[in-house]
Amino acid sequence: MMLDSGVERRPPPARAGVVSRIITVIGQLVLPVLSLAATLALAWTCRAEVATDFRFLRDMHPSLDPTTDSWLTWGALLLPATFFVLNLINRRYGSALALGAALLTWVFIAGGLVWALREGFVHELSEIAPVRIMGAFVGAMLLGQIVNVSFFDWFRGIPWWKAPFVAALLGGLTFTLAFHLAMGSGFDEVALPRLAALGGLQLIWACFQLVPTKFLRRAIRPCPGYGGA
Repeated sequence: MMLDSGVERRPPPARAGVVSRIITVIGQLVLPVLSLAATLALAWTCRAEVATDFRFLRDMHPSLDPTTDSWLTWGALLLPATFFVLNLINRRYGSALALGAALLTWVFIAGGLVWALREGFVHELSEIAPVRIMGAFVGAMLLGQIVNVSFFDWFRGIPWWKAPFVAALLGGLTFTLAFHLAMGSGFDEVALPRLAALGGLQLIWACFQLVPTKFLRRAIRPCPGYGGA
């Protein structure tokens, strides 16, 4: 179409259809969901490996001996990596897709359990873990992931390190406390030192994950409008 001045007026580009947008979102979710599932699977695989290398903790308090009740395992030590992965997803795609990836990861895991039960690889859920522990873990981790995504979105910007640090720390602390309470554990002279040690673990992870985050900032660019986090 030509304007009176002779300048051609072009119609605005057509918006992508609903189906096209849904397919795009699904495609974006594949890698985040697989990454989160793989991180959780790694921690789960190491859940029974007692972290005997940390026996020096018993010098601080007798209840901190990892071999006592097997309270500290390599699975627990690796679990905070979930929040590091979630931070990267949030940086690249934003909070809505990051939260969607977290939710779909649990749906994916639940579907895998149903498939394993149906095919006979697992006869009862209790073979994997007691249902009470499983429910407490999933609920606490999901709550921690929601806190992680929320605070990353709140603090993202300049300086770049603030959002990943605060999100990983508060997400990890939320999981630790929520799981402790969901299991009906108290705050006695045994539990308190262990909670403090696990809180220190979350702090160490929150600091440590800033190093790979720094190096990955150029490779994993945020979407336009999401700031420099």
